[in-house]
Amino acid sequence: MNRRNALAAGTATILGLAGYFHPTGSSNGDDDPEQDSSPEREPRDERNAPERTGDAGMVVFTYDDSKIEDYTMTYPVHERYDVPACIGACPDLVQSSGDLNPHHVGELHDAGWEVMSHTNRHRSVGRIRLESDAEAGHDRIYVETNRHGDHVGDPIVLFDGERTVEATVAGKGSDDKGQYIRLEEPIDQPLDATNPAYVRYTESFLRTILADSKRRIEDWGIDVTGFVYPYGRTDGLVESLIPEYYDAVPNYRTGVGGLNPIDDLEPMQLHRRYIETDRSTPEEIETFMATVASEDVLGIVGGHSEYDTLPAERIEFTIETALDHDLRIVTLQDALTELGYLD
Repeated sequence: MNRRNALAAGTATILGLAGYFHPTGSSNGDDDPEQDSSPEREPRDERNAPERTGDAGMVVFTYDDSKIEDYTMTYPVHERYDVPACIGACPDLVQSSGDLNPHHVGELHDAGWEVMSHTNRHRSVGRIRLESDAEAGHDRIYVETNRHGDHVGDPIVLFDGERTVEATVAGKGSDDKGQYIRLEEPIDQPLDATNPAYVRYTESFLRTILADSKRRIEDWGIDVTGFVYPYGRTDGLVESLIPEYYDAVPNYRTGVGGLNPIDDLEPMQLHRRYIETDRSTPEEIETFMATVASEDVLGIVGGHSEYDTLPAERIEFTIETALDHDLRIVTLQDALTELGYLD
């Protein structure tokens, strides 16, 4: 059994156990597998500006959330194969979490990695639907999923196509009716959830989130051109605002394969395939890389280094599968520069 087949067998075993892990669960730090040695590859002279070689396809690796595992686990794997990746960084979390810090992010950047904005504190910038009518005088808003309730004090807008109500987040909770956002003050007019109705941040606060995240990463001496949507929430006003601040988005829509036709490329509307063991099988990754190699597409894959479902073996397997298909692993900045979308 060759090395990549062995890795596939290992990740297949992990896949069989994936039901025991929640997709948003984080690593406990004790399951970092021992990494096998691999033949060293000749280093590229210009990792940040790869030369186009014939019809060789390109694939981009992206990792979200700026967790310490990006540095302690994922980075060493990529370094052993001398290939870069991209991270979606949240400056507030980087500077306050006590694990990944600006020095680590700078080291990744110096090693050829791209750093994208993932908002300042992993805020959901897309709109989220209300699950039930909101009555005047009530301070609980029931939502499809409670993301805005994570950040007390944030200014939000509730709207149903006819009415618009501004409010301030006071917290969150859940009861037998569902998940709810708790508001500082009761709303003064009703909202019809069948209209439908949504919640999002105010436009001014959305702009603050987008601008502040970019500025703070660039204060670390890093050029930021890409934005990664937290939670994959892309709908609503934010879609029209992001192009004012960024040049590319690798996760505009999820669950659509990660194959981006080069002759119809929209840098602000790129999508990716998740490679975690509960989202892709080894066979699906093999097919994905073969398609990138045989068709005129830009491949983008994504994952979360802190998840139990993305161990080092799965990253190794995905990298080796790409290299076995003679694909070039590049950053999104490099790919879009080579394709003429960035200067």
